[in-house]
Amino acid sequence: MMNFKLGLREITESDIKADCPFVPEKEDFPIYVAAFVEDIENLKIVESAYESNNSVVIKLAGDADIEQLRQACKSIHQHYWDKLRTTGFESIA
Repeated sequence: MMNFKLGLREITESDIKADCPFVPEKEDFPIYVAAFVEDIENLKIVESAYESNNSVVIKLAGDADIEQLRQACKSIHQHYWDKLRTTGFESIA
């Protein structure tokens, strides 16, 4: 079984572009994070997911691997593109 951490951060002024035209309200960030984590937890290949220190800790189910996780998370990343940013997957014990 594999475990990963996906870092999260708030959107900043430097992220502002056509596909992300404004900085979301700071107080809404925890709401977006909670929804993002819930969407990841609902993936078939994910056994569990929870937020910890601005990261999503993800435990994969069965023999799923990082590439399957990356593919499965693409649409979730796109859905939250104007709400938050991720800083990449990191393998954890």
